[in-house]
Amino acid sequence: MKSPRTMKQTAADPAEAEIRAVMGAWSEALEARDPDGLAAGCASDVRLFDVKPPYEIRGRKQYRAMWQECLPYFPEKFRSERSGLEIAVSGDVAFAHCMHRIVPIGEEHPAAAMWMRVTACFRRIGGQWQAVHEHVSIPFDPTTGQVVPITKLDAAR
Repeated sequence: MKSPRTMKQTAADPAEAEIRAVMGAWSEALEARDPDGLAAGCASDVRLFDVKPPYEIRGRKQYRAMWQECLPYFPEKFRSERSGLEIAVSGDVAFAHCMHRIVPIGEEHPAAAMWMRVTACFRRIGGQWQAVHEHVSIPFDPTTGQVVPITKLDAAR
């Protein structure tokens, strides 16, 4: 059975459905703490702008290494959750944006304190949709320089 995140929304466009599948596989790899699976849907020259240092990652190898280093700080068990996923496709290029968070299972954890804003850009390479760019952000108050966590989605819209 498919996970709830891939069943919630279906796509009439085959390209959009393929991208949703790539994103669903990424979430499954995240939940499984699988850095190889997380990098599998990325182009070899993927670029990531992240919420934490080093803030910019270039290449699948660095992307995988970043996740390998980060995963031990996640809750023991959790699920990956998206809201408001929208995908736009034009030819061999597409972009997706949504809100994302992790939801701990059976424990409290600071990594689940907020929603993050995500934009992912894809390119069809060799017939397969691959992530070529990801941008993950958390809002901040420019007058104080402090992070302003998104704890409720209604506040983000």
